[in-house]
Amino acid sequence: MIADALKQVEKILDDWRECSHCGLISTLPAMRPELTADCPRCHHVLWRMRSCNFELPLGCALAGALFFFYAVIAPFIEISSHGQFQMARIVTGPYQLAAQGFDAVGLLVLGVSVILPGAKLLIILVTLTGLETHLLPRGVLKDIFRWYEPIKPWAMVDVYLLGFLVAYTRLAVIATVHLDTALFALVGLMVSTAAANAFLDTEAVWRALDSGEPVRDCAAPSDEHLLIGCPSCSIVNRAMPGDTCRRCDAVLEARKPASFGRSWAFIIAAAILYVPANFYPVMTISNLVQSRDFTIMGGIFELFQRGLWPLGLLVFFASILIPVFKLLTLAIMLIETHLRSEQHLVGRTMSFRFVDFIGRWSMIDVFMISILVALVRFGKFSSVQAQVGAPCFAAVVVLTMFAVNAFDPRLMWDRAAERHAEPGHIHRGAEPA
Repeated sequence: MIADALKQVEKILDDWRECSHCGLISTLPAMRPELTADCPRCHHVLWRMRSCNFELPLGCALAGALFFFYAVIAPFIEISSHGQFQMARIVTGPYQLAAQGFDAVGLLVLGVSVILPGAKLLIILVTLTGLETHLLPRGVLKDIFRWYEPIKPWAMVDVYLLGFLVAYTRLAVIATVHLDTALFALVGLMVSTAAANAFLDTEAVWRALDSGEPVRDCAAPSDEHLLIGCPSCSIVNRAMPGDTCRRCDAVLEARKPASFGRSWAFIIAAAILYVPANFYPVMTISNLVQSRDFTIMGGIFELFQRGLWPLGLLVFFASILIPVFKLLTLAIMLIETHLRSEQHLVGRTMSFRFVDFIGRWSMIDVFMISILVALVRFGKFSSVQAQVGAPCFAAVVVLTMFAVNAFDPRLMWDRAAERHAEPGHIHRGAEPA
């Protein structure tokens, strides 16, 4: 009888979802294709049900894998100047950055432009193929698919192509440029990956992965058990922090551990590095006549002087305004959370979603530098050398993304709710600030 009752409780919980942005637990409505279930409190999307089956995203991922193969092995771009010729592949930039002594920047560029986009495609391919063919155990597929959401923002093929656009404006001035196979393959990779992301219904994937699995034995609930939303598959569990999710086996935490401390550490480190990132040059362009250092702002002014105002504004927003906006927004959210502010909770939550979305676009300048150092290697006639500002700026971008990932926006709602809690009562999800 007790086991049957516990299974009935688990069945009810199957349609419950904890919003990862405000912590509200709500019940999913009766869903149908193309219907979106939003959080009633902060309007975060809980589930957007797709009308297509898994064949369409699988086909897009297969196309993306083909484009990825050509993008990696084929020439990316070729330039000629002063009777000399240079050809670069997508991996040439990271290699040259490492050769110039900037190993960490080279590894970062290689990771977010090649390794992680490939890993994201592989996750989709293995998971959906495994569901269709049943060649791999469901437990293995769950372990693989859990990495899909964490990797997603770090796969930056689209940002890399914008970085190429900025680099092209500089290359066209000093050399004759020939666009090669890998560039068009990257465009195809970007389109096919975006289509796979758009058509992939992650909730449907988790439900398919969970179907046919034996029901896990339920522990008898107690006063200490909490309702905890899984950070990977979003299903609600009646469990204790440190337990594993009953659907995907991810480790459960009521709130992100040490969220305040980690967020402040990343923000302070990024703010400190933002000064040398803008004060020191990010690269030096040399030719027979002169050697000229470029800071981030100097590069933007050069784009303006050439009449490339849209591109200059794009780089200005991505490299100057976005990092500052992220740092200030996160700092304000942390301070107001510490003060248990009840003001503009929905607005602050929407601001968190916005800074989470825009952070990756600041990598444009880093990609631009990697492309230039890969191609402009004509000795005394013309060359590009990365400078100390480049790793500082790359670190700012990475640290601000880490800060967003470390911050738990549910704490804003938890701490505001503590104002109305009974004396001596502490909200279970709240973290002492």
